Amino acid sequence: MKKAISFLAVLLIAATAFATPRLVSFSNKGGKTTVVFTLSVDDRDSSNGLGIDKIVLECNGKTYTAQHVDAKFGKNTTTVTVKFKKIPQSKNGRLKFKVNGMDKCINL
Repeated sequence: MKKAISFLAVLLIAATAFATPRLVSFSNKGGKTTVVFTLSVDDRDSSNGLGIDKIVLECNGKTYTAQHVDAKFGKNTTTVTVKFKKIPQSKNGRLKFKVNGMDKCINL
């Protein structure tokens, strides 16, 4: 029994150490490009805060800087909406940003 509990504890620690952002939606409508993704509660700092900065969208060999960022805190996740100027085509896109100083990336 002790081994099972120890294994579950290690598994939980490993899962939280590698928390990755998850893409919710990507929209290129209405004259703008909008990306919505979620972050887990494990990405928050010790005071339950979240610093998201240096958000850029790399797409078609060009880099676009975020024009608007909105975060909604939930109990277990934070939903982040990022808006960019409209991108003509979206192939091989990648969203890069920092969360509390740590580099994160989402392939679109």
